[in-house]
Amino acid sequence: MVRKELLELKEVLEEEKKALMHGAVEEILKWASYKARLANFLKDKNLTPEEKELLKEIAEINERNKMIIEAGLSFVEEAYKFLTQMLYNKDNYGDNKNVSTGPQVLSKTA
Repeated sequence: MVRKELLELKEVLEEEKKALMHGAVEEILKWASYKARLANFLKDKNLTPEEKELLKEIAEINERNKMIIEAGLSFVEEAYKFLTQMLYNKDNYGDNKNVSTGPQVLSKTA
């Protein structure tokens, strides 16, 4: 039985989510490493039906964490693009005052 390790992995994923929500990069890396070790231990294990249900829950939590990570990366990418535009596009600083720049969509995925 690997129920103990599955419960531990579920707890690690919950802690990882907390770290993701707080932007605690070092903690995220710590949990990712711990998660990888547990996942490596659990691979190729025969699971009971109850353990398989627990594994489904774990997969759902992991998918939610993945979505948080993807959203965070998308935000960082958009912020980087916006800042780069602001720093390197002279039109933004009034060099070309005859050009009207109205509102612009920064991200279609947001």
